Amino acid sequence: MQLTSTPDAPESLQEGGPSLWSRLNHPAVAGVIAFLGWLAYALARWQVWAKGHLILFIVAGSGRAHGFTHPHQLPPGFMVADPGSAGYDGQFYYRLALNPFNWSKTAYGITMDQSYRYTRIGYPLLAWLVSFGQHDLVPAALVAVNLVAVAAMAYFGAMFARASDRHALWGLAFAAYFGLAISVGRDTGEPLAEACMLAGLLAYRRNRWVLAGSVFAFGAITRETILLAPAAIAVVRLWDIVRRKERPGLPDVAWLAPAVAYGLLEIIAKFALKGQSGLSASANRNLSIPFSAMIDAIKYDITQIDTSHLGVYDIVLLEFVTLGFFVVAGFAVIFVTTAPLWERIGFVFFVVEITLASNQIWGSTFGDGRSLLEPFLFALILLLATPKRYLNTYRLAAIMAVALPALAIVVRRRILYM
Repeated sequence: MQLTSTPDAPESLQEGGPSLWSRLNHPAVAGVIAFLGWLAYALARWQVWAKGHLILFIVAGSGRAHGFTHPHQLPPGFMVADPGSAGYDGQFYYRLALNPFNWSKTAYGITMDQSYRYTRIGYPLLAWLVSFGQHDLVPAALVAVNLVAVAAMAYFGAMFARASDRHALWGLAFAAYFGLAISVGRDTGEPLAEACMLAGLLAYRRNRWVLAGSVFAFGAITRETILLAPAAIAVVRLWDIVRRKERPGLPDVAWLAPAVAYGLLEIIAKFALKGQSGLSASANRNLSIPFSAMIDAIKYDITQIDTSHLGVYDIVLLEFVTLGFFVVAGFAVIFVTTAPLWERIGFVFFVVEITLASNQIWGSTFGDGRSLLEPFLFALILLLATPKRYLNTYRLAAIMAVALPALAIVVRRRILYM
């Protein structure tokens, strides 16, 4: 019997056994590395920009015209990061994490701006549990939940890689999206929602229907945009039921459970808030005519290019180019990837979603594309599941490396600045 090394592994790691390369081939390794990497970022931001004040991560504002915090009503020790502005989304997650069951418009010195804040309850609810309801622990709990969630994204990404006979360290790519610097650095809910989405997709692949439905449901009440993932599953299931005469059954729990969970929360919010529904408010604020906001933002950003140094709009364009590259890469392999049909449909759904995004998202120089994360993640799933005869390790590495410049630049920027 002749033992031969695999052509995709680095030559220096093929000799002997078990090699370091093989010992690193476990999802937990990717999760730990991602956790430590983002922990280092959070610590650096805490010490450099926030000057040791973790409460500043929520980026509260108290501007007279549009500020949502009221200094004389805030909890002890609270600090406003930007007194002249309206602040950022983290202040609303913080407010709900103090008490996720208090749905008053104004509480703890913070006024909610949109009704959909209440239906994104998953992240503040978990932070409230982690902090044991202690207000002084909430800032640390919000950061801790996000760090664990980013690690979970890498862990689940590694499981996708292993399922396609790729090395587990490819899972690190799932935690290498530049917009995560905003989520981790400003206490927003994307990492938890995306971790739930990835877990749901893996559970569905493994025929664990109830588990898939459960994590999709929690993801949906964290950030409703992830509902497009179970919606893709629903399309395939309904096609099978109608055209192939399959009977409804447990597999349908995976897409019904998140729809029911989010629907019930919407109903509760409608009665409790007595105003515009969260879904309607989110659509009005975040959606627009297809491609219009995206094209307008790109055209404007191009006119603002600064050739003397790397300016804000240069960074935004780099982010757009990076995301666009992965979208194109996803479409390039969509017919040859071995990823299940619902994951390919999900990728298309999320790409369509970002073309509908409003200027609130495309025109922002402050959000670093944090809301455009899902197409990137689904592109990674499709790429990892592409047979090696089409996409060997070296080609895959070249594609994944495209994410690194934007990640490095945004991380550095957010360590130094708000």
